[in-house]
Amino acid sequence: MPESTSVPPGVTTSPSTSQQVCPSTLPPAPACYGPLGEEKSPGDEWISNCHQCTCTEAQAVDCKPKECPSPPTCKAGEKLVKFKSNDSCCEIGYCEPRTCLFNNTDYSVGSSFDDPNNPCLSYTCSTTGLVAVVQDCPKQTWCAEEDRIYESNKCCYKCKRNCRTTPVNVTIKYNDCRKRIEMARCVGDCKRTVKYNYETFQLENSCSCCREEEYEFREIALDCSNGSTIPYRYRHTTTCSCLDQCEHSTAS
Repeated sequence: MPESTSVPPGVTTSPSTSQQVCPSTLPPAPACYGPLGEEKSPGDEWISNCHQCTCTEAQAVDCKPKECPSPPTCKAGEKLVKFKSNDSCCEIGYCEPRTCLFNNTDYSVGSSFDDPNNPCLSYTCSTTGLVAVVQDCPKQTWCAEEDRIYESNKCCYKCKRNCRTTPVNVTIKYNDCRKRIEMARCVGDCKRTVKYNYETFQLENSCSCCREEEYEFREIALDCSNGSTIPYRYRHTTTCSCLDQCEHSTAS
């Protein structure tokens, strides 16, 4: 006779495994599937291949390209640099000072520097790149290297000549006023050459003389006999040069 089991009042027992009944309804099927086959419900969002995807209420996957932030606006003298990181779908941009590259050296905008191989050539870094500036040497004549006197940057030079300025004391008189001052005059010898003249069929001496080339205006006060002074302006010779004797001096 089977053993009876007492059950407290109000408590029901569950049927044994062999007596269980399958549920009458199954769970709803997934609305969408993700890129790896994972289940997605309406309203779920995810990133796939740089696209923003959404599972819609219509149980469809809607994907749009991911929106990227706008690049920054760079100031004058700056340039925009973009790069794409490994874990980002968007390019990242930032501003950095614009520079000019010369001989593996970066120069900032507005800076200038000399060419190491050409003393008459310099460069300025601008927003569009390097701008070359060539120094002009006016009134420069050729002479042997040992006779050259270079300027500080070793570009322009003057030739050594015996023609030079020398001080001289001069008394300037104007009406009843006068003043003794130190002026400059040109002294020295210039080279003479001989050349053949095809019009006269003979040799001719090419003669030049040491004359005033450049000058500047100076002003002094003349002392008058009545005790007063008056201003007086004159031209003071600053440089001399060997000029053809037929030419007129700039100080004339």
